[in-house]
Amino acid sequence: MKLRFSFTFKILLPYLALAALFFLIFLSEFQGEASPLTWLSATGVLLCILFGIFHNLWLKKPLNKVKKLVVQLTRGKIPEFKAKSSGDEVGDLELSLEKHVANLRNIAAFTRSMSTGDFTGRYEKLSSDDELGAALISLKGSLMGSSKDSESQRREEENRTWTAQGLAMFSTLFREVEDNLEDLARALLKELVNYTEADVGALFITSEEEEEESKFLEICGSFAFDREKYIHRSFKFGEGLPGRAAIEREAIYITDLPPEYMKIRSGLGEDVPSSILLVPVILDNNVLGVIELASLGEIPSHQVDFVCLLAEALATTLAKVQANLRTKILFERTKKQAEELASQENVFRQKLQSLEKAQEESAIREAALLEEIESLRKGKS
Repeated sequence: MKLRFSFTFKILLPYLALAALFFLIFLSEFQGEASPLTWLSATGVLLCILFGIFHNLWLKKPLNKVKKLVVQLTRGKIPEFKAKSSGDEVGDLELSLEKHVANLRNIAAFTRSMSTGDFTGRYEKLSSDDELGAALISLKGSLMGSSKDSESQRREEENRTWTAQGLAMFSTLFREVEDNLEDLARALLKELVNYTEADVGALFITSEEEEEESKFLEICGSFAFDREKYIHRSFKFGEGLPGRAAIEREAIYITDLPPEYMKIRSGLGEDVPSSILLVPVILDNNVLGVIELASLGEIPSHQVDFVCLLAEALATTLAKVQANLRTKILFERTKKQAEELASQENVFRQKLQSLEKAQEESAIREAALLEEIESLRKGKS
């Protein structure tokens, strides 16, 4: 079995051995009368004990400080620690522990910042052998990747929710204004500009021409800065950006507009939009119109996708509105023709009645004339 001795015993052992030697000398020389050697040995025993105690206290005081620090570190606590400026081995040990405690504080601060999602902090490895530092730097990279993925998923979910809510809102709006094309355009553009935080919106409607070469887009309504602006503009298919979107049947998103294309007026003056989006409204491969949005900033990709989905929903409503409009026009035309026909029939009836009355009057005059002739004939005879 291996014997274990305390640190105090190891320090005092040489002094105890020397004190025992002096004590043996003292016993051998002590014969009832004190000799100088007796006093010397007694003094040696006392000095050995005193020096041993002093040496033990002198060594254990800084070591107790180190021991207290190590105990706190083993409990997970990082206390304040300042090494004493001494050039011995214990002083070197305290300096190393001071650096270690400072490094642990840096690690704790670095870890806390990462736990809150702040990855701006930096940690420098102590050396090429710093395994903990390398692990922390690797953990930071992993957490940053996970945070980016999580943020990306959160934004995608927010965009999906934003799109679903917008489609539901516009679906309700379409049902409320599906009887009038101008009301539909006005309500659509106002809500669309506000919902996408764009600056200008316009809706172009395709003409009723049968040949595609002769079709053109005519602006039905526009909206900008909470006030409506109706600009009488039209584009042939293939002409300008609206005509290009119609002929290509695809959405067009441009961020480098020419300065003369459009001006957006605000309280600060006039600015050229930074981006413009044109989306054709298509139903059964027929272009019914084009939605145009312009913004002083960029239009996010999820908003571009949203406007494309909205154009699909608008196509059905627009076709229904146009069908209702054509039915209304046809009804008004038929009604007008019926009224004109009824009016003509009434005139004809009045003329017929006048003719019948004239015929009756003529018959009466003819009968009277015959009676008169008959009377004259009888008078002669």
